[in-house]
Amino acid sequence: MTTLTCNTLTGAVSEYDWPAFQSITPTHAGAATGLFALGGDTDAGTPIVSQIRLPGTLRESTLKQSIQMVYLSIQGGGSACFTVHGARESWRYPFPLRASGQTRCPVGRGIRENYLGFGLSNPAGQAFTLDRVEILTSASKTRRV
Repeated sequence: MTTLTCNTLTGAVSEYDWPAFQSITPTHAGAATGLFALGGDTDAGTPIVSQIRLPGTLRESTLKQSIQMVYLSIQGGGSACFTVHGARESWRYPFPLRASGQTRCPVGRGIRENYLGFGLSNPAGQAFTLDRVEILTSASKTRRV
């Protein structure tokens, strides 16, 4: 059983596979295995890994697209992982978070897709604030199929 929670102040959504909460308040959640306090920087001692995924969308042209660079405005420390989702494959690229709050993530030059989706995660579970993602793409001059 999966439990979904939503922070109504920030709009953040969390999904839990364990424990199966049956009741929830702003500070506690109840399950058959006990009462759990909500809050803090870990989930029962485990770092909270965030995953953001945007759906694959058709680019503006039928020409295959390649990604030149990804620029992010993101506050935090450590490193994060940017994922490019194609129609049938996904490619993951780790990158460092910089103190300036502005960073870039070089991606593979061999990606040629019409449908592109994107994702971001924090594998170490560190806190971060994402303000902007800018993806520079360029269309192939001739390749459509």
